[in-house]
Amino acid sequence: MVCFLKKKTLNPKPFASGGGIIRDSTGQCIRAFFSFYGDGTIPEAELRVILDGIILAQRLGLSVLWVESDSTLAIHYITKGGGPWHSQVTLRHIRHLLALDRDTITHIFREGNQVADLLASEGWDRRCYYEYSSQDLPRRHRSLVQIDRFGLPTVRGL
Repeated sequence: MVCFLKKKTLNPKPFASGGGIIRDSTGQCIRAFFSFYGDGTIPEAELRVILDGIILAQRLGLSVLWVESDSTLAIHYITKGGGPWHSQVTLRHIRHLLALDRDTITHIFREGNQVADLLASEGWDRRCYYEYSSQDLPRRHRSLVQIDRFGLPTVRGL
């Protein structure tokens, strides 16, 4: 089974939160999550939410992952190396769990990542970790899942 993982972080300084959605190969939601990370930088939160998503996907028994992130910097750190010294433990953990010869990690524009953006905001508002199953996903989230799933155009507010 192929899994689509979309993630997003929100960082109104000095705190960070993130959210992601696990989808099947047709774009249907399997599970969604958000987390509040507290102190941290945007790149740290980007990496932490990717790690949280990979761990969740593997806990759900998904064996082939397609990770989508709107952070080209996080993707570069994971696939090419580098990154801040304080993120190296997280990066090693991601690389250990993600098999780059089997799994895929790609960039997605923020507009195609609306559900994850909404989840990151929810993490900020609720200041905790939480998971939604596909059945208990709120109506607004489900609407964005369908918009993203069918690639419908949307306009981001200014």
